[in-house]
Amino acid sequence: MSQPGHPTSQSQGRRIALLLAGTLACFLAYGLTSHLPLIASTLISSLAVAGGASCSGRLQQRAEVLVAALGGVGGAVVGTAVVLSHKAIDTAPQGDLGQRATVVAMLALAGVIGGLVLGIDAARADRRHPRDVLRSISGLTTGVFAVLVTLVFVHSGLDQARTFSSRLSTSLTILVACVVVPGWLASRFIPSRCPTPRFPSDRLS
Repeated sequence: MSQPGHPTSQSQGRRIALLLAGTLACFLAYGLTSHLPLIASTLISSLAVAGGASCSGRLQQRAEVLVAALGGVGGAVVGTAVVLSHKAIDTAPQGDLGQRATVVAMLALAGVIGGLVLGIDAARADRRHPRDVLRSISGLTTGVFAVLVTLVFVHSGLDQARTFSSRLSTSLTILVACVVVPGWLASRFIPSRCPTPRFPSDRLS
């Protein structure tokens, strides 16, 4: 019978706290970005991406804050994807070219900043690996996507859920590509210019 101070109880409680922190931040960010105009929503998502990348490798001792930050990134991106999917329906194919270009540029800039930061962190043993960061964000984003499609199915039936899923999937693909491709390119160039810091333990070995 486990006692309150037992390591297993503490570990389970910590996992629950991390799950709640990530879920709450994710849906708060989604609720905000999904109810804003496209440019404002994209701006918040871009700031979330850049900020989440900047703090992801520097909050190893504050796991709840880190998970909340990553959850906010996932929720913000999905919220912007929802706004983009609705905007695509209301706009003629040739309309709002400038707005779409602005969205792509903002996300690409956020991706470059995130890629630079994650690329530098990848060269340091005391920082979280970019692969782990992307895996966390991907899992949260997939979870929000699944919940939204399920809610549409419950509310409007299978046909509406299928249509919504298709539009949202397309929008997410565009947004993720706008962030990941520039970010990946940036991360490939910067680490080679930034030498890995030497720690005291390195000098002793």
